[in-house]
Amino acid sequence: MYILRLAVFASLRGRLRIIVVRHGQSEGNANGVIQGRLDFGLSDLGWRQAEATAARLARERVDRVIASPLRRAWDTATVIAGALGLVAEARDELLEYDIGAISGLTGRQVRERFPGIVAAYQRGERPRFPGEEGREEFLLRVSALLRDHRDADETVVAVAHGGVVGALCYAALGLDYGRPGMFRVANCSVTEFARDRSGRVVLQRVNDTCHLGDLLSENDGG
Repeated sequence: MYILRLAVFASLRGRLRIIVVRHGQSEGNANGVIQGRLDFGLSDLGWRQAEATAARLARERVDRVIASPLRRAWDTATVIAGALGLVAEARDELLEYDIGAISGLTGRQVRERFPGIVAAYQRGERPRFPGEEGREEFLLRVSALLRDHRDADETVVAVAHGGVVGALCYAALGLDYGRPGMFRVANCSVTEFARDRSGRVVLQRVNDTCHLGDLLSENDGG
């Protein structure tokens, strides 16, 4: 059972917003591949999604843009940063979960080669993947984003991956990370965290895709 509860912070130093964007559709997403740490670039649709997201965020007052260094996130971030007149910063804590041996496989291939993984999901359990990073380590790594900015007075756009967005939601809400599938987010969706009046970092919205229109895609795979 992996539960991370964010502490309540006494001092408030003005506003804090962390706007987390999942990367645009990647070539791996378009081909139904489970990516993990594999480094796919954006598809044509992914580039258009990034541009639509940049146009939306250009209306915000943003202080910094940070991103996973994997290409699908980094390229999305550079489009967004360019629209904001900023330069994106690479942050390793935003890397996608290293899912180990199933990286590069399609869902069908996983079912054929690793039936135990499918059975675990059917039981409502989070399965173990051969060679994976480790869920507890991943949750702690990703949650550093919320901890490190807890006293900040700024708006940060963080461009990352589906697994990262989900882990941040679990952490902010104090949910059991051993229960899979509670948060699924579309490519270039927006999820937002902010500091409330008591000083807690809280989840304000998740999987907001209003800006995408007919560009919406919900591919999984990191």
